Amino acid sequence: MTFGCKLNQAESAFIGEKLENYGFLVEYDKNFENSDYVIINSCTVTSEAERKTRQLIRSIKRKNKNIKVIVVGCYTLTDTQTIIDAGADLILGNLEKKYIEDYIENNGVFVDKTYWNNEKDKVFLPSLPYNSYTRYFLPIEEGCLEFCTYCRIIFARGNKIRSSNKDEIFKKIDDIYYNKHIKEIVFTGINLSYYGFGTDYNLKKLIFDVNNRYKNENIRFRISSLYPDFIDENFIKLMNDSPVFEKHIHLSLQHVSDNVLKNMGRKYSENYLYNLFDMIFSINHKFSISADIIVGFPGESDEDFNKLKQFLKMYSFSRVHAFRYSSRPNTKAARMKNQIPGNIKKNRMKELQKNINYSMNNYLNKLLNSNAKVLIEKIENNKSYGYDEFYIYHEIDQKLPINKFYSVKIGKIKSTGVISHVL
Repeated sequence: MTFGCKLNQAESAFIGEKLENYGFLVEYDKNFENSDYVIINSCTVTSEAERKTRQLIRSIKRKNKNIKVIVVGCYTLTDTQTIIDAGADLILGNLEKKYIEDYIENNGVFVDKTYWNNEKDKVFLPSLPYNSYTRYFLPIEEGCLEFCTYCRIIFARGNKIRSSNKDEIFKKIDDIYYNKHIKEIVFTGINLSYYGFGTDYNLKKLIFDVNNRYKNENIRFRISSLYPDFIDENFIKLMNDSPVFEKHIHLSLQHVSDNVLKNMGRKYSENYLYNLFDMIFSINHKFSISADIIVGFPGESDEDFNKLKQFLKMYSFSRVHAFRYSSRPNTKAARMKNQIPGNIKKNRMKELQKNINYSMNNYLNKLLNSNAKVLIEKIENNKSYGYDEFYIYHEIDQKLPINKFYSVKIGKIKSTGVISHVL
């Protein structure tokens, strides 16, 4: 059972493959009642993610106390005791989970809290996709150097950058595409902007090389998340012109007001963001931008909040993941004055959602009657579903083979994406 980011999902796939090699029958995200072991790959980004982990542990033990509950991942490095109190039998950190075969028969706590300095730690690449026939999450980086005031992932993933080797990445892409016939590959990490840090190779060079190597292939690449200050005009032009990269970026945006960005420890400004979005949409007015946003950060004034709403009115986002600020222990933001009361955060989120819906609807309207290329990933009730090169979800009123691309025309908008038909 996996909570959290795409890197966690990739690591869950790696853990599952290891256990299968040792004779275990592994299932992902299924009912656990008849299991001997349940492994929970945890997340510590929000208090809600941690609460769900504790709730799941108790639920498992309540239904069958003989199931061995193993909790691994980020939450184990930030608050081991609450996991013990919830009833977990074995707790492994982010290093130990990669060597789960050495620990699975034990009980207790095995968590190296500075594991990123251990020579054994490296980025592991799973052999197969996580619970998908069409999409593979390719981990290429771990670690972050940003020290954002609200985030404690740096305590769980470390401040030392580890990157996958270029040759290793290409070897894995070749295997996934040519041998496993998976058509979509998503580059993932903790902070992809730091890929290759400390070497003469970086993410922009990698994307350039991937495009050149696979530009004539029937494959699609996506980048899971980037910081806004990583992006420049040449990068957007490469993404926009590439036949294999999505015309889409997901931004770790968080806010747009200078006051809030400064308090968050972010390194870009409100003015930078306006210029960035203007540049992107001048290259392609249909370019797809999705983003994460935090509402109710300490010190967020009415003026700051209005700036956020105005930005969403001015620019069209394809998708927005908005979160109420969640105070995380041992972070600078948790100690800040002017914490926003819960009822105000709740009301602001409700109000912001109207602006998010407005922004997303504006974006989808840009796509009406245009053509797109959809990778079919699901069949349900004689309808086909999948994402296009703008990371827009399509419903097609026709049963089509999974894991194949189809050229379609967009005819209608719906709450979860668009309705289209095959050309």
